[in-house]
Amino acid sequence: MARQVELVVEDGTIVSGANSFVSESEIVAYALARGTNLPHTTDEELDAIAVLGIKAMDYLVIQPWRGEPVSDTQTTPFPRKNIGVTPPFPDNRVPEPVRQAQLQLTVLVNAGVELIPMSSGVGFLVKEKIGPIENVYSEKVGISENGLPILPGIEAILGPWLLGDLDGIVPVMIHSLGKKRGYSTC
Repeated sequence: MARQVELVVEDGTIVSGANSFVSESEIVAYALARGTNLPHTTDEELDAIAVLGIKAMDYLVIQPWRGEPVSDTQTTPFPRKNIGVTPPFPDNRVPEPVRQAQLQLTVLVNAGVELIPMSSGVGFLVKEKIGPIENVYSEKVGISENGLPILPGIEAILGPWLLGDLDGIVPVMIHSLGKKRGYSTC
């Protein structure tokens, strides 16, 4: 059977059709180094790994990134220009922390964390019985005000690259907030 889903890696050169910052082999190696063996010998298994990478990228795409995309034709949040980090970051690369965040997010998705839940509630729905009604929510991950999971490790990695807070608050007037997370907002 031929591959159904493949990762096309953005390397900072605005790769046509890019949908990831990391490859399937990088996901496999990262997961294995953290005690998770992802089968990867068949096309079907590689497709499943690519889906993990795409779900992680879906989460990254909706983040409030600093700066602006380099091109209106790019399909990923990076490369970016006018990011405003010190030292200045080149606008033809993907930051390593962003790549690391995608790898961590793939492991979370593989563990059952829904990065972009379809409904907001008190937790992540792990069981639902229609009649008589029964809902069971997981408390593996907390939910922020915007309905996304609270992921402190990801926030720590991405902090310098994002506007505002990951807890559902994105400032409209950055200059009014002063310094935050150790970087200048001007």
